[in-house]
Amino acid sequence: MNLFIFSEKINENFAHRVGEKFEPFLEHVDRTKKYYDILIKYYDISKTINKFLKYFKVDTKHFETIREIIKFHDIGKLTKKFQKGLKNGKVDITHSDIGFYVILIQLIDKVLTNEISEHEFKFLSILSTVVHRHHSYLKNINNLSLYNDSKKEYIMEIASYMSFSNNNITDLIDKAFTFLKKFKQISSMFKNLEFFFFYKLINSLLITSDYLATLEFMKNIEFEPQIIDKELSKIIEKNILTKSKFNPIIDENFDYYLKLNVFRNINELRSSIAANVEKNFESSKNKNIFFIEVPTGGGKTNISLRLIRKLLLEKKKVFYVLPFINIIEQNYDYYSNFVPYDKITRYDHKYFDYPDDEKSLESHYIETLFLNFPFVFSTHIGFFEMFFGNRKSENFNFYQLTNSIIVLDEIQAYNPNLWNALSHIFSILSEYFNATIIIMSATLPDLRKFLDEKRKNSIENITPNDLITNKLFDRVETEFIENFEQQLYREIEDGRRKILVVVNTIKDSYKLYTKLKNKYNDYAEVYILNSTLLDSRKKEIINYIKNYDGNKPLILVSTQSIEAGVDLDFDVGFRAFTLLDSIIQTMGRINRNGRIKSAKLYLFNDGKWKRIYSSDERKKILEENFSKFKEKELTLKKFYDITIEKLKQKANIKIIKEYLQDLNNLNFEEINKIKLINGNNFSLFIPLEIPISKISRLKPFLFKFKIISSDEKYLSGERVWNFLQDNNFESFVEYKLFSKIFSLFTISLFNYKSNTGKNIKEQLKDEMFGELYFAEDYKEYYSYESGLDVEKFLEIKSNREFDFI
Repeated sequence: MNLFIFSEKINENFAHRVGEKFEPFLEHVDRTKKYYDILIKYYDISKTINKFLKYFKVDTKHFETIREIIKFHDIGKLTKKFQKGLKNGKVDITHSDIGFYVILIQLIDKVLTNEISEHEFKFLSILSTVVHRHHSYLKNINNLSLYNDSKKEYIMEIASYMSFSNNNITDLIDKAFTFLKKFKQISSMFKNLEFFFFYKLINSLLITSDYLATLEFMKNIEFEPQIIDKELSKIIEKNILTKSKFNPIIDENFDYYLKLNVFRNINELRSSIAANVEKNFESSKNKNIFFIEVPTGGGKTNISLRLIRKLLLEKKKVFYVLPFINIIEQNYDYYSNFVPYDKITRYDHKYFDYPDDEKSLESHYIETLFLNFPFVFSTHIGFFEMFFGNRKSENFNFYQLTNSIIVLDEIQAYNPNLWNALSHIFSILSEYFNATIIIMSATLPDLRKFLDEKRKNSIENITPNDLITNKLFDRVETEFIENFEQQLYREIEDGRRKILVVVNTIKDSYKLYTKLKNKYNDYAEVYILNSTLLDSRKKEIINYIKNYDGNKPLILVSTQSIEAGVDLDFDVGFRAFTLLDSIIQTMGRINRNGRIKSAKLYLFNDGKWKRIYSSDERKKILEENFSKFKEKELTLKKFYDITIEKLKQKANIKIIKEYLQDLNNLNFEEINKIKLINGNNFSLFIPLEIPISKISRLKPFLFKFKIISSDEKYLSGERVWNFLQDNNFESFVEYKLFSKIFSLFTISLFNYKSNTGKNIKEQLKDEMFGELYFAEDYKEYYSYESGLDVEKFLEIKSNREFDFI
């Protein structure tokens, strides 16, 4: 349905200006339409839109009406004041709110002439608020700017360019005002999770089409989406068949591995698991959500590639979502063996990919901003910003979920209060967006329990349960001990080659590391791994331990950092008691490759887990069942079953109100506060020196900004900091790239309470740069080898008399 018919006078109006060049309004309309149509075509989104329209009982002919709304989103620019400001180089009037009101009176005109029904009018009017917000963040649906007489005057100006039916324009404006007074009541008709998803989809298509259309005029950059096509599928398949990183033996002996039930080694078992998962997947192709529970070391990454391979000709994009950056690095590197370099990317703040040609810097930034790669490896937080975030940059790429493959690994890391909401999100993605979702973990909560029977049927657990419980995975036995240090010293002095100790806090890791270093410095090699180490140091330690072939015992003291997919193998482990899934993750680092017949993970109760996880529902349940776990009566599966039942009871219904209600009600500002993984941290900038050899990929950029000379061997953190303070970047693109260098020197620190009773962040507020503290005196409490001495840091910072400065 055509919404607008204009007189020729409209040709005198403009949408944008660059220098002395003006873009005619209708040219911007055409460019917006061009990019909207491209996105719809490449991602095959029309089916998704029509599916939603049918659900809301709106005629699918209004697919075209939505297209018209997006085309003419800038119609509010047709006011005399905007046009004058554009020509004078100073626009001081908004246009998105006025544009919404103009579209609203057009829809009122259509309902009065029976071109659309009353229900369709209400639906399209609520949906049209995306126009109101296309230059700002997403606000709560009922949060519209006030309608007043000045806006009425602007609407009258714009209406002079347009043709209406026999309805009087003044009457239409009055009816629009009446409608807006009832807006809250009317919008409540469409407040459900389906409308939240549809609204996000249309908003995403609008702001992306508008941005790309404007970019083309302003900078002469044309954008073409990259998706999985037949050519890319052929290349990946060819690489899979010819490169040694993939396991072709499974393909060659598929039936053999399906039937195999006696295994000589772990590799045979992994191959059998992969074959059975693939068979179960093939026989469940009518489903769209798949659970796979595979023990640590069971070959999850290889399994995920085998399943993705089956879907390449059906899907447009792959989102591979992981909890921590080091796991992203590992999986990205593995997939890079098969996916061409320009078709795969990482979406995390540590990843740096500098283009060879400086002229292509802007284009490269656009490709990254719009995740224009068929394979995207992202953190959980980065991926779910598309759902929960309300900034424009977080909403651009939502449309790319359509016909995608989403692999989610280690979901047990999520806030358990969100499991319910996530189960509903996954269900809608599969039902309306035709997304295939593969959920993998060594410790998997059964999210089906949150869904009704209809939605539950779209989910299939394709785990070969008889194989994942094979005794070859029983590589580690757990044992509770009362005297942790005594047993640790015994293992060290008995000559154990590789020993892992995992504690619950950074403070404890530093204390124990220092103690062991002093006690065993001549007898053993002692290292620490926690979140206060710089990335370059973490990589050094991991690579060293992985390839360690020394005669001395090697001891690694760590925090939960070791659980984050770190591919290390130890002979014996010690773990301060914590949530069960974390214990299972630590077990995965002991006897990982089955080199010894049996190994032990010793558990000891430091009591701190109760405080650390005080608000976590799992902690309360574990506390109630602690003795059962200690006596091995409580398995992880039983633990998760109890957790889910408790979460259901907490809400007293099958949804958790505080999260799903905000989603249903389109309360975008509250939704933006949802945190997938809880935390209260800030960043320290540590201005030490990093060897250039460890960051060689950044050298072109460092030379460009003259941060280093050709003969320098170290990058000075202090120089990087000063460069940021003293320079205005030529473009936002350069600033974003520089931030990657900046991150080399930053660590994340929990917002501890100091001995003054205040949080340390509050105490340092006068010296903070946003969320960042410049640790000028870092040598007093920080070293490259061992990271941050938290207690020393807190002591030094707390003893300064800030109140008297």
